[in-house]
Amino acid sequence: MKYPPEVIAAARAAMAATHVPASVSLAQWALESGYGAHCPGGNPFGLKVRAGANDPCRTVLTTEWNGRVYVKVMQSFRTFPNLEAAFEAHAELLAKAPVYRLAMAALPNVGLFIDRMAARYATAPDYSGKIKALIAHDGLAAYDKQAA
Repeated sequence: MKYPPEVIAAARAAMAATHVPASVSLAQWALESGYGAHCPGGNPFGLKVRAGANDPCRTVLTTEWNGRVYVKVMQSFRTFPNLEAAFEAHAELLAKAPVYRLAMAALPNVGLFIDRMAARYATAPDYSGKIKALIAHDGLAAYDKQAA
């Protein structure tokens, strides 16, 4: 199963609390963690340590786009005790960080939200397209509908 029930539930709970579309959280989970296969420290989103915060973390070698080519660099990433905490932190970041204010203002237009979010979230130049493709291919927009 590509999207286990606990992953879907965590994305929908985060959406209920923050209005970040579950489809986007699910697509980012799939892309960032390889559908949960790569989740160091329980961090499927690659959330980095926050400046000035005392976040539990782990430092790992990662690949980043430097504007011209992909390079390997050591980065400190947050760790989480469980999946729900990771989804909550991811959605909270998108919902509350000033750099994502324009993205949140685009809602309910999920495509525009993705374009605006991706420009700040990831270094990969094609990140927005990858997220949109996963949403379309995997039918993730269905999870943006509120439960009855």
